[in-house]
Amino acid sequence: MNTFKPITARKDAQRGAALIVVLLLLIIVTLLGLASMRGALMQERMAANTMARAAAFQAAEAGLREAELSVRDGAIAVAPSSGCTNGRCASPDVAATPPWEVDGFWTNTSTPGYRQGTALGTGPTAIRPRYVIEDYGMSTGGAAAGGQSIDGSKEPVESPPDQAVYRITSYATTPNGAEVVLQTLYRR
Repeated sequence: MNTFKPITARKDAQRGAALIVVLLLLIIVTLLGLASMRGALMQERMAANTMARAAAFQAAEAGLREAELSVRDGAIAVAPSSGCTNGRCASPDVAATPPWEVDGFWTNTSTPGYRQGTALGTGPTAIRPRYVIEDYGMSTGGAAAGGQSIDGSKEPVESPPDQAVYRITSYATTPNGAEVVLQTLYRR
């Protein structure tokens, strides 16, 4: 005959340890998920900043080219005796800080010393480069004539004598704050 034996608790039986282990694993997996989400968001921000900087770089390059065309075509105003006006700066003083390095120069809209270039894009995302042209005087010939390089840091190269030299500085910023400043020396 079948006899029914009552179920009794054993002393070595589990007492809820599985629940604690599963909860700890759930917390660990949740933390890993949050960390990977944070990493993905950081990569998205870095990609957006890289694109914004590239757009600002392209706009600054366009500003340089526009200024170079103005110099090449002779469509530049006479340089002021001091400071900067409408994109033209007085001959630089080697002991003084260049005007385009002074805080607020590129953001001053009441009396700007810079000139605005053609906007790239349309609407609120349009980027307008700004530039200044500094008169560096005349070059004095190439290496064969005993001349010097324009910036003094490189070896002289053969060039036609008596060319006007200009330093062009271009600045561009995007709506989200990426800034780029480019500079070139241009001979005419």
